[in-house]
Amino acid sequence: MKIISFIEDKDVIEKILRHLGLWKTRNHDPPAGNVSHIPEFIYDEDYSQIPPYDYWL
Repeated sequence: MKIISFIEDKDVIEKILRHLGLWKTRNHDPPAGNVSHIPEFIYDEDYSQIPPYDYWL
């Protein structure tokens, strides 16, 4: 499967979603939460799944 095009025209998107009965959904924002801990991002170059540059030479 591959993407062959994107629909960017709002009127066309609305027409498709109305036809499918999906235009008026009752979506809402997620509930507000209290973030207690944000993990620290650690990058270790020795543990990379990308082969080194000279691998391709």
